[in-house]
Amino acid sequence: MSDNNNGLEFIKEQLNAILESSYDGIYITDGEGRFLNINNRLLRITGYKKEELIGTYAQDLVKTGKINKSVIEMVIERKERVTINQSLKGKTIKEIMVTATPILDENGKIKYIVANVRDMTDLIYLKNECNKAQSLSKQYYSELIKERGYPGKIVAESEEMKKIMQLAYRVAQVNSNILLEGESGTGKEVIARFIHEVGPRNRAPFISINCAGIHETLLEAELFGYEEGAFTGAKKGGKVGLIELADGGTLFLDELNSLPVGLQGKLLRVIETYEITRLGRDKSKKINFRLIAAANKDLKELVGKGLFREDLYFRVNTVPIILPPLRQRKKDIIPLAIHYLQYFNKKYNFRKDLSTNTFKYLEAYNWPGNVRELKNTIERLVVMTENDLITEKDLPNELINSLNNDKFQIIIRDLIPLKELTDEAETKLIKFAMEHCHSTREAAKALKISQTSVVRKYKRIREKSMT
Repeated sequence: MSDNNNGLEFIKEQLNAILESSYDGIYITDGEGRFLNINNRLLRITGYKKEELIGTYAQDLVKTGKINKSVIEMVIERKERVTINQSLKGKTIKEIMVTATPILDENGKIKYIVANVRDMTDLIYLKNECNKAQSLSKQYYSELIKERGYPGKIVAESEEMKKIMQLAYRVAQVNSNILLEGESGTGKEVIARFIHEVGPRNRAPFISINCAGIHETLLEAELFGYEEGAFTGAKKGGKVGLIELADGGTLFLDELNSLPVGLQGKLLRVIETYEITRLGRDKSKKINFRLIAAANKDLKELVGKGLFREDLYFRVNTVPIILPPLRQRKKDIIPLAIHYLQYFNKKYNFRKDLSTNTFKYLEAYNWPGNVRELKNTIERLVVMTENDLITEKDLPNELINSLNNDKFQIIIRDLIPLKELTDEAETKLIKFAMEHCHSTREAAKALKISQTSVVRKYKRIREKSMT
């Protein structure tokens, strides 16, 4: 009998440990809605005491005016998972999101209900702050750009980039976390620096960390710092971590999608508590920074695959800014080319120029490497071209080939199976259509095939690219 009791105590201890490890509030009721167990996070969110709830019915909170509607009552009625937004009424009104899931017995009756509670108050506040930021006078923005230009010499002639710059300026005035998403080379760090420079923290440090650029074994020590003797090879006197260096300023985490899952939880804690603990030290230190993260892969997709923590994704994704690839903002290509031409002429003391046809080729090219590729191409042309006038003959082959046909060009360099050629042509055409059309319906109309075919073929292309 004592063994059974010990076993039950062990299971109870494990259950409580699981409940307390959750970032969200969690409570468990019986099939009638009577509270059986509650974690401390829920108590912090609601302000209730455990003894006030255990043994009482969740539905009664509506009757006493503490909440506006009961998710438990809905679950009992429907016998299925229900998600709703609730308002908690206390000294202040809190907005929460609750997902309640029924657990059925072998007869199909509700045995338990497990509810997950997330505090949405801060998120709604930040959303309102962003709405206020959007209503800031455009005159201030125009005057700033007129007087100073875009910091970092940002070229934004296209409507797409003008909207991004206006949004970046507005959110720079508040302290919300920002997630910059876009392909490699679209200028995410440039936008991050712009936000820092036009915001109230511009006199403090801007610390940029490439999560893919530091070896995984060193990353934790570099990010969080360490004390002397914390591990074999630790530097005498210890080291201040990169996150701590951002105190008072802006912390820019580039390629966040490359951060190992093991470190994602530690980073989440820093973002939530604004406290840092160096390796080898027990005591934490309060820090104050503004977080801007960047990713060159879809973080939401990585969350679905279990490669990125969902709670961390929600933390960093308060204000999302998606940077379009260069091929989707063609009006910026020539101004960017001129900007980099002037820059490299000055750097290398040259007086090179670009011919009219050269500009046409540059504008026609799709730039898979985006702004970074354009910059490197202009530098290569300035350095390697013998004459002062750079013509289309000086351009790399992929650029020259891009304008040899108004629609497309197939270059045959070797005999290959016909199916291989047609598959490659179909892949490129489907990808081109998806990049330039706003929907699969629009792409299907342009390609003169069914929408179902477009979806199926594009899905196959994406799956193939991930293998």
